[in-house]
Amino acid sequence: MRILIVDDATIAAELTAECLMMEPGVSVQIAGDGATALRAMTDFQPDTVLLDVDLPDASGLDLAPQFKAMHGRGTLRIIIFSGSVRQCGPGFLPDGVDAWLTKPAHLSTLLECIFAKARSKMGKERD
Repeated sequence: MRILIVDDATIAAELTAECLMMEPGVSVQIAGDGATALRAMTDFQPDTVLLDVDLPDASGLDLAPQFKAMHGRGTLRIIIFSGSVRQCGPGFLPDGVDAWLTKPAHLSTLLECIFAKARSKMGKERD
């Protein structure tokens, strides 16, 4: 699984990446702004994006639908991962957003949010 972390808080993004890469089969790339993230969508082709809302050159809420359109396969999972904006209520996720986590999040919560869809799909394939 390829995970793109889009966050201008470099240290937090690097620590999150290190934790995620402890999972088997996970590779992570970090983008510190919207322009870099847009390039990474093409070059890295992530399966999941952890997306901060407040970026130096863009809003993550504006980028989410663009990322979905760029992905094309329809399987891209976008998780808002932000500490500066309150979490949306259930059923009120912005366009292009699949889940919303507020920083800081416990690692097990983050992993469950990222891998829940993949694990449920694997379970269905076993049936």
